[in-house]
Amino acid sequence: MDDVQVDIAFEPNKIGSTKGLLIVQQGNKVLHSDRIDIAKAKDRTAFLNKLKKLCLSIDTDTLRESMLEEVKKASAEKVKPDSESPTELDISRIVRPSLFHVPEVSGLLIPVARLNEENEVEGGWMLCIQWADGRRQYLNLGEYLELNDDLKLWFHPIPWPPLPNTLPRWSREGRAKWLDGYVPQIELIFKRLCERFAYFLEFPIDEAIGVTATLALWTILTYVYPIFSAVPYLSIGGPLGSGKSRIYEVLSLVILNPLHSSNLTAPCLFRTLHAQGGILLLDEAERLRDKTPDAGEIRSVLLSGYKRGAQAHRLEKVKDSFVPVAFDVYGPKAIAGISGLPAALASRCVKIMMFRAGKHSPKPKRRIDPNAKIWSDLRDDLHAMALTMGASFIRIAAWQSPCKDLNGRDLEVWQPLLAMAKLVEEAGATGLLEIVEKHALRCIQSVNEDVVPESDEILLRLLSGKVEDSQQGITAGELLIAAVNDAPAVFSRYSARGVSAILNRYGIKSHRSGGKRYFCPTHSQWQAIEESYEIDLGFTKPDGETTDND
Repeated sequence: MDDVQVDIAFEPNKIGSTKGLLIVQQGNKVLHSDRIDIAKAKDRTAFLNKLKKLCLSIDTDTLRESMLEEVKKASAEKVKPDSESPTELDISRIVRPSLFHVPEVSGLLIPVARLNEENEVEGGWMLCIQWADGRRQYLNLGEYLELNDDLKLWFHPIPWPPLPNTLPRWSREGRAKWLDGYVPQIELIFKRLCERFAYFLEFPIDEAIGVTATLALWTILTYVYPIFSAVPYLSIGGPLGSGKSRIYEVLSLVILNPLHSSNLTAPCLFRTLHAQGGILLLDEAERLRDKTPDAGEIRSVLLSGYKRGAQAHRLEKVKDSFVPVAFDVYGPKAIAGISGLPAALASRCVKIMMFRAGKHSPKPKRRIDPNAKIWSDLRDDLHAMALTMGASFIRIAAWQSPCKDLNGRDLEVWQPLLAMAKLVEEAGATGLLEIVEKHALRCIQSVNEDVVPESDEILLRLLSGKVEDSQQGITAGELLIAAVNDAPAVFSRYSARGVSAILNRYGIKSHRSGGKRYFCPTHSQWQAIEESYEIDLGFTKPDGETTDND
């Protein structure tokens, strides 16, 4: 068998591995096979020795050379150049297809009805985009959008198909007008929005201008919000009959993709927000204070959903186990109710107080016709604005408000609205930014009243009065007795330990004296509490005492 022709084949356990199955065969006949580490000389020698016993005439020197070639191939697989390595995507190039603004292009989705291959009616998505150079296009929604220089803009998540009878909020006529080059004027859109809110809704007289401007800017923001790192919620309050439901009627006719909360469970809410986005209009906010699991889940969605990248994490059952799944819940939301919101949630909101119209006011009698052309024209302009002004929106997102009285969470919440005011003012609405800044400061003071619970404010006021009469201070038990006498309905279930915990939240610590713990804040501490929480406790800095900032 001196002329025996044999072939060698190596099947690695994984790409780049030198461990695997080595096979030597003649035609279709396997002469020998074994699993070895082909990079080890002793493994190669042992393999060839076994093969030699099976086929005495085989040329082992030639096979040894072939085995060394396989080692070189495996080593080459380990050091493949980066261009051949698995691609890591730039997460800044992953956007939600429902609404996006990047330097190269802006886009949004429109539901459409089509005929499938079986000639059946089905719902689908049409992607409307405008490039930075002004080009305008309709595209079918895919997994990505081709950009210049072989770059891609990836879409995630891909929303489920809409029902075929889903009405597009951007009319066919409006889209055709935009496709032909129409560019709406943002200052006129703003003025028309203000007129609509003022025509149908009643607000406190001294706040009416600021409230209508804020509502108009928040409406515009719903077409822009992905470019901001955080967005404000609206907290809509007021007594019964003051128009909280009516403001939702108007908002639902102009904002981008309204999502009404009726009959939505918490899982349905965060899954819907993740899959298709939408601007949540949540009614009857009183249920957010319930201690039910569903109310708790909705609160967690709201508390995190004002920041970009915010996620609701849940365990989802997969076969016989559970795996963690994250849902994207970021976006503007409006919350309406009679009573105030939980403190943490109130700090994420712009407060809108409704006002019950007088018996002679014509506003409650004015009928809101959702099919009126004025609404469709306004929505058409808002959608066209979202695409034609993409570059302006990206530019203004980097602008920082110079208002020195805004900082921290307040600045984070109001910054997007002030940026929109700046953009509208640049377009011709002179003085708008100053109006919104002044209104923002009034709102912040009102929101701070919600942030500090009634029980906390009572305790702070009682403590401030007691320490004036005692250099040593007052114990938590003594303060609780005073609180129960002052407001028994509020403090009937409180304990001294609970009182201590509340004071600690405001930086008020106790000191031990004679076996007891006394609370006796300094004037500097009182001043800090007054300044940070907008509570007037009547403290002024005594002569000679300094603060940390002095």
